[in-house]
Amino acid sequence: MKSFWFGKRVLVTGADGFVGAHLIKELLSKDAVVVATVRHNRPLSTLDLIQGQGADAPKPDIEHTNLLDYPEIRRICDRHQIDTIFHLAATAIVSDAANSPMSTIENNVMTTLNLLEVARINKIPRVLIASTDKSYGDHATDDHESLPYKENYTLRGLDVYSASKVCADMIAHTYAYQFKLPVVVTRSSNIYGPGDVNFTRLIPRTIMRLLAGKAPVINLGNEKVLREYIYIDDVVKGYLTLAEQMKDYFGEDHENMPVQGPETYGWIAFNFGTYTAKETQQLSDCANIKSVSDVITALCSHITDIKPVTIEKPANFIEIPNQYIDSTKIQKLGFTADTSFSDGIKKTIAWYTANEQVLKKTAEKYLRN
Repeated sequence: MKSFWFGKRVLVTGADGFVGAHLIKELLSKDAVVVATVRHNRPLSTLDLIQGQGADAPKPDIEHTNLLDYPEIRRICDRHQIDTIFHLAATAIVSDAANSPMSTIENNVMTTLNLLEVARINKIPRVLIASTDKSYGDHATDDHESLPYKENYTLRGLDVYSASKVCADMIAHTYAYQFKLPVVVTRSSNIYGPGDVNFTRLIPRTIMRLLAGKAPVINLGNEKVLREYIYIDDVVKGYLTLAEQMKDYFGEDHENMPVQGPETYGWIAFNFGTYTAKETQQLSDCANIKSVSDVITALCSHITDIKPVTIEKPANFIEIPNQYIDSTKIQKLGFTADTSFSDGIKKTIAWYTANEQVLKKTAEKYLRN
């Protein structure tokens, strides 16, 4: 039997990013016709890194474009007869966002608006907007909306990156309700795995520092902060599961959508993690929810045991307290995260070890003492 994705004409933005490259690899393996947008040619292609550069490796159709160019996005969707959009492109490095607020908001908000408007005009039947659990902001001490995050919670992102994602989330909700556009928003916990070359993130930075014989780094005061982690393969599987079931979720002419009141809050949003709210009542049993210190300890146990050093946080850095999510909603659609943190870390370390020499130059800035 042919895959659901056989012959589907899929646009993936942010195609050379960590998640985008893995998603494209999986879509190509399912015989989708993939069109990938990139702004420029990176000297180190993430897709090549995880897939290999052999002649037999399937490739997407690459479109070099700026997603702020609305007419160009429309031309791309028309030219390729796009029927599915995965919008993953974003300014995603939190420290860069803090230092460049205008470009971050432009990149994360206006590109989303452009794609949604093209989808509305072209009546594209599947649109997935990748967001983040950072949009929820601080709920750590809230008695009414306590952790774990649920999709209908208030979005309280206060830093530039989180606030920009909140804006994109709300615009997507507007297009779903006002224009009956079949669009969903995914809010993932911390994604990790092979191919992440954003070395500001804890796991790839720590692995590369340990491989280089250097101490892991912890921002002052962050040692015990809890984060939920999800392996990249599970995220990709979740994206495809959700996109495949969007038609049934929305119903004919959006008949399943609530029309007013609290039920509308976050109706198009889906948390991507491992646990239900009931399961998080006993955090000691939730192996994918870790403190920063626990993550570093786990990495040290597999590579080399070097005591971490603590550094001052930038003055403009806003640290969200504990973060973990309720993934009941996506689980009801048949999704489960299969990869334990222990297994995921082993696979991740093995990949960085095998590719250390290739990655050294890119990682050098984050390896200096």
